[in-house]
Amino acid sequence: MSGSEVLSTLLASEVRGDLLVLFHRNPGLIDTVDGVARRVGRTTIAVISDVRELLQLGVLRQKRIGNSDVVFLDRAKDRELLESVANHLKTVRIGGEK
Repeated sequence: MSGSEVLSTLLASEVRGDLLVLFHRNPGLIDTVDGVARRVGRTTIAVISDVRELLQLGVLRQKRIGNSDVVFLDRAKDRELLESVANHLKTVRIGGEK
């Protein structure tokens, strides 16, 4: 996936942006989707598709703890994607998009 595709996927919705801000400000956060939704002031229904997209992209990971499925930031994948986006933005700024 190119840097522009990653950027457009990461910022495809306001909710997705809110989720990214939440996890970047709290990189050790481990919570259920319901809990994450409450933290960003949304309903579970409003965030579920964006959480799934971030899981598919690899920014978030999911695991089962006890009876609950929880999500958390995959720091390594997040760093990899951020580097891809940064390189894309440098290219756009320097010589136009390739």
